[in-house]
Amino acid sequence: MSEKQSDNSSNLPQSNGESQQAEDVSRRAEIIHQDGTREQVEFKAQKFWAGALPRPEDFAKYAEVVPDAPERILRMAEKEQDHRINLETQIVPADNKAGARGQWLGAVISLVALILAVLANWLDAPWQVSVALVGVPVLSVARSLVTAIKSSSG
Repeated sequence: MSEKQSDNSSNLPQSNGESQQAEDVSRRAEIIHQDGTREQVEFKAQKFWAGALPRPEDFAKYAEVVPDAPERILRMAEKEQDHRINLETQIVPADNKAGARGQWLGAVISLVALILAVLANWLDAPWQVSVALVGVPVLSVARSLVTAIKSSSG
C-alpha cells in the first residue's frame, strides 16, 4: 500500500481579535485487494483550534526555541484574563448607573413636560402648546420601545 500525505496549516482571523488555527490533513492511499484490483482512497480531516493559547502540539515546541516560553505564555494569558475581569467589574456597574440615570432623567423631563402642558391649558394657551408638550414624553417613550424591540430582534 502506497501513501501520500499533505498537511496545510493556516491562521483564520476571528471577530474577537484571537486567531483560529486550522489544519487540513489529507492522505491518499492505494489499496490492493486479494483479487488484484486496485482502489484509490483519500482520507481528509480538519482540525481547528481557537483561543488565547496555541495548540498543545505547538505549545510544547515553544520551549525548544525559548526555554521558559510556555510559562511566559501562560502568565500572559492569566494577566489578560485578570485584566478583562477587572474591566468587567468596573464597566458593568457603570453601565447600570448610566441606565438608571437615563431613566430618572427621562422621567423628570416627562413630568416637567406634563406639568407645563397642564399649566399651559390652565393659562388658556392655544391647544397646540399642550399637545406639543405632551408629545415630548409620548414620543420619547415610543422611541424607547421601538429601540428596545429592534435591539431584541436584531
